[in-house]
Amino acid sequence: MGKSRGASARHIRRHWKVLCEEIGIRAAGSRAEQRAADYIEDQFRRLGLENVHQHRFVFPGWRCTTCAVRAGRAGKLKPIRSARPMVYGRSTPAGGARGRLVYLQTGRELDFRQDTEGKIGLLIGSLGLGDPIVKKRVLDARLAALLAVDARVAYGWPISLGAAPQWVAGYTLPTVAVPYFEAVELVKAAEKGPVQVEVAVGAKTFPAESQNVIGEIVGRERPEQVILVSGHHDSVDECVGADDNASGVVFTLELARLFAAAGRRPRRTIRFVSYGVEERLSVGSYLYMRALSRRQLTSVVLAVNADNIAGHVGDDFVIVTGTPALERLARQVWAGRKHPASIERGTNWSSDQFPFNIAGVGSVRLGRNSTPTGGNWKLHSAHDNLENASVPVIRRTIDSTAALLQRAANAPRLPFKTGIAPDLMKEVRAVGKHMYHHPWSVDEFEYV
Repeated sequence: MGKSRGASARHIRRHWKVLCEEIGIRAAGSRAEQRAADYIEDQFRRLGLENVHQHRFVFPGWRCTTCAVRAGRAGKLKPIRSARPMVYGRSTPAGGARGRLVYLQTGRELDFRQDTEGKIGLLIGSLGLGDPIVKKRVLDARLAALLAVDARVAYGWPISLGAAPQWVAGYTLPTVAVPYFEAVELVKAAEKGPVQVEVAVGAKTFPAESQNVIGEIVGRERPEQVILVSGHHDSVDECVGADDNASGVVFTLELARLFAAAGRRPRRTIRFVSYGVEERLSVGSYLYMRALSRRQLTSVVLAVNADNIAGHVGDDFVIVTGTPALERLARQVWAGRKHPASIERGTNWSSDQFPFNIAGVGSVRLGRNSTPTGGNWKLHSAHDNLENASVPVIRRTIDSTAALLQRAANAPRLPFKTGIAPDLMKEVRAVGKHMYHHPWSVDEFEYV
């Protein structure tokens, strides 16, 4: 890249400060999310990128006004102050929902071979609600309400419980998130005798607007061959999302700066995108993919996406959903830079490259696990702040990705075959059909 010396700690800190301190929580459809998008657009323009614009879209918005849970022995109920509503969760009837706690474990068929009608269920593994089979079991159980646990985060602090618009089609059960440790205490208490639970939720859904921010450096020789570089600028409620995913925005902005400052256009077009509403299952990315014509989609030769890449302690990973040659290229680049990372061949449905995988575009997904079991201890909690985001860690990932992009964007011939290997494409289709359930129609969404 000519004059570039690599990622700048000064620029990284400035972007993070604006996104996480000056703007703050950037919930989907909020004014803060729009402020973040405007900041990103302004940065793209300052860098001299071309075709800079915001791709606006309407999606099902959601807002909660009341969430309260109490549990304990009859007559001695205590509030669970760490309870949080599930996104797109329904309101309880006037006066709330009451019943005895019934432990449903992870929602297998045999977990429902017990008396559940009118009771308050406790389910470990909230992502299971995205599975139509598990969702049907929950609804057929005729529960009064459900307590769900995000099993990816086995801690005691409040966790925002996400959901996708298509997951809640026909889902009328009031659902509230409780932390893992709180669930442990509830189950322990239930082993000694009946536990009563009261749940009160007030929430509504409504049409809302969000945006993707786009800018590009048009290739000098093969402008029709496009490489996407992306992150997402929304965060969950009650969380500034320094890692999830202001880190991905910082990554995108800094790579745009590096290539804009290179002094010479790359051979191929690099398109930089910051997506909105990722936290509800890549809504912005999916709608952007759907907005492209077949010809525009086939021109995308690679999607590079970063999400949660900046934890102080952890292990970097690179998931390649593409051809063997793309995997080899990633391995060569990371090894050449002596950058320790797990280079994996596979799929990852919970981030913004996946909609393009559905369309047959190969991808490189960058992330960083922060626990030995492959999780992220600060995920969707107040701990995802600037104190727990590392400049040296993100600089290393930006610089390694810049080397990958340099090879992909500037080689006389594209150094890998495009598309996705047949076995991986089969997995993409299966996972997409099972968990993704896109498309959904804003016009047909049931607003309450």
